[in-house]
Amino acid sequence: MDREVKVKVKNKRAYSEQLRSGERYYMNLLRVFLSLVIVFSIGCVYLYFWLYYYERHSINGALTQYVKDVTDRKWDKVYREDRRYFTELNTKEAVTDFLFYVYGDKKPGGMTFSFANKDETYQYYDCYYRQSYIATLQIVKPENSRVWKVRTLIGSNNYEVETLNSSTFRINDIPITPDYKHEDNLVPGAYAGYELDDKLPRVSNYFIGNIVGTPAIVPENENNIVIRDYTASRFMIGQKPDTSQRSEFAAAINDTAMAYCKYITEDGTLYDLKQHLLPGTVFYDAISSFNNQWFTTHESIDFQNIDIFDILPVGDNAFIGSIRFDYVVTATNVSQTYSNHYQMFFIRDNNNDWKCINIYTVSTDDSSPSLPNVNIEEPEEEAPAEESPQPQST
Repeated sequence: MDREVKVKVKNKRAYSEQLRSGERYYMNLLRVFLSLVIVFSIGCVYLYFWLYYYERHSINGALTQYVKDVTDRKWDKVYREDRRYFTELNTKEAVTDFLFYVYGDKKPGGMTFSFANKDETYQYYDCYYRQSYIATLQIVKPENSRVWKVRTLIGSNNYEVETLNSSTFRINDIPITPDYKHEDNLVPGAYAGYELDDKLPRVSNYFIGNIVGTPAIVPENENNIVIRDYTASRFMIGQKPDTSQRSEFAAAINDTAMAYCKYITEDGTLYDLKQHLLPGTVFYDAISSFNNQWFTTHESIDFQNIDIFDILPVGDNAFIGSIRFDYVVTATNVSQTYSNHYQMFFIRDNNNDWKCINIYTVSTDDSSPSLPNVNIEEPEEEAPAEESPQPQST
């Protein structure tokens, strides 16, 4: 009887030990499983952040993030980074309008990027939407930054600003510092190549790129004036003419413009016009060989609505000015009005007289034809006045 009891107790004790052993086994297995889960989770988190870091700090990641910001209309962020990391002289409104025009309702998922070019500072990538080119992106990694910065290039709207007398100025209300300066001690671009360097002052040249539309340039000094030089994508800044200069310059502009128009319509002679021109220039040679026989017979001419403006002294021996007027030609009680806008460039000759070296046709009223400029090739046959060709610039 006692023997049987001892056996039962032993078997019960062995069973308990087996149960505890099993529990320890499964607990250890659970610990291993949980450890693996934790390690795997840490690995996934690390991989996620590594991929996020790589994507954010890669060129492709920067390009993708940029177009996402643009298409999400995050204009404040986009413009703020443009101003901080690039030479951004456009207003926020101008940039916003341009980007909205370029990207419209396009989605980032449909965009791809292709390397286009690079220089010492920047790299350039073409952006495609569903295989169609939409824009070129400029990208740079600034010093002390691990993230690439991106902007959309506006295009070929690049300008030069030439300043006389160390003039300072603003573009779109943004001060332009000497850091923007490209070159010093240059002959004004409108007068370059005429071998008149000894008569001209020197200018500082600023290169202004990536502009939306025409920049709003304002001199810091109220005694200065800014004019646009239409012979190139260029502006000039210098001191305003005084009353005496303005009167003198305006007379030369008016007389030359009238002699020019009269010669074209055969109401004046080449001799009358040449008195106002400097010999040896391209313009002088062109007007000398110009055939003005195309203009139809008429009875009278009249200058109306004359406006002389944008007069800029270029040192003591040169000046630039513009004139706008209506030139009315009448034939058999029928009148034809030619609206003209000329920019004219003058130099003082050795006799102290003002001579024009170039007349540039700036624009005309779209509702009426305009007189041709002197580099129009001789026509094969006569054309009536109402079908006169659009002017070209010399």
